[in-house]
Amino acid sequence: MQGNRDKVRTDKNAYTWTGLGLLVAGTIVVLTSMLILSSLVWLTALGIAMLIMAFILLALARTIPRVTPEVGMLLLETGIDNIATVVEELGIKSKPVYLPSSLTGGRPQALIPLHINPSLPKITSALPRRFIVRYGNGPDDVGLLVTTAGTVATGMLESTPGPSATQLESTLASLFVGKLGAADRIRVYVIEPGLRVEIRAPRIQNAGTWTHQCLDSSLASVVASVAAEAWNKPFVVAKEEQHGRTYTVEIEAVE
Repeated sequence: MQGNRDKVRTDKNAYTWTGLGLLVAGTIVVLTSMLILSSLVWLTALGIAMLIMAFILLALARTIPRVTPEVGMLLLETGIDNIATVVEELGIKSKPVYLPSSLTGGRPQALIPLHINPSLPKITSALPRRFIVRYGNGPDDVGLLVTTAGTVATGMLESTPGPSATQLESTLASLFVGKLGAADRIRVYVIEPGLRVEIRAPRIQNAGTWTHQCLDSSLASVVASVAAEAWNKPFVVAKEEQHGRTYTVEIEAVE
């Protein structure tokens, strides 16, 4: 059993071993051409090229994440399914309200009210860092404070996103297109009373039908969480729809 673990550990990064092999071989070729076959310029050039490729491969090896995208998706789907199960068993019909870090005491999270209220909850102070929280003075102002895909995604940001549509578009593009590699293009439009985000060719599959009925999709969660952090206001997902290869998410700020 230990041998199998060691094999997985040593084989998981082909860039490292290929780079080390080229580094050793390139060093030998260069030394041989310089000390013994000094007249063969092409052999020296070949050795230098091998060394350059070795350094490039070793640099690439450091960029490979320890957790593969498949493992990350497995963990994400497991967490979403567990939360959706709790929501369904409790008979909760309220939609999540995505809160900025200033209202959760640390990182953006989603509040799911346990009871349907005529108006969306208005939160003015940071909630306690617990799973079941009270967000108001009323007897029914109780909800679940949960971590979502948006919570994890906003943790990848190097700074707080700006509130304008252009700044939000740049931030979402850096996440979906750059860091996550989960879409080809992002467009953000200001609408009344919120924002519309168009995600071109998304590669994150939405959860099963029953899960999506209890919670918003992972794409919508990321969009709403980033917007909440940028505007420093709670947001809700008003609409999600697929048009060909474009997935559209409309969100509204909770005033």
